[in-house]
Amino acid sequence: MTVESDRTPESLVSEFFNSYVKEVVFGSEDPQQSIDRFYTPDFVQIADGTEMNREQLAEHAPTAKQTFEKAHYEVHEAVHSGASVAARLTFHAVTRAGGAMDVDFYVFAELADDGQRIRRIHQLTRTHEA
Repeated sequence: MTVESDRTPESLVSEFFNSYVKEVVFGSEDPQQSIDRFYTPDFVQIADGTEMNREQLAEHAPTAKQTFEKAHYEVHEAVHSGASVAARLTFHAVTRAGGAMDVDFYVFAELADDGQRIRRIHQLTRTHEA
């Protein structure tokens, strides 16, 4: 997620999270391999106070694939400074059961030394009522 002079933080965050959905949730590759392109081996996610490591995230990917027919992230705003990224985005999804889901995400992430992957991420979420 290295910021290049001609790319905005919003476009980089959008590319990161939407590529994750495409490759990990809907891709044909083993999620264990796909996740390595996005997160470090020591990755930790804390979402609404619940902690999840890289292995737990990989175990969750097949469930997401079974649940969602299509999904994408809409980035509303993002900022980047050094190894820190903060963003406000909405996850839009259509379930295989025919329902729709929208979830707001407030994300605070620490990038790995390579500037491409996330090492640690804190998220607060709010699910919209249908």
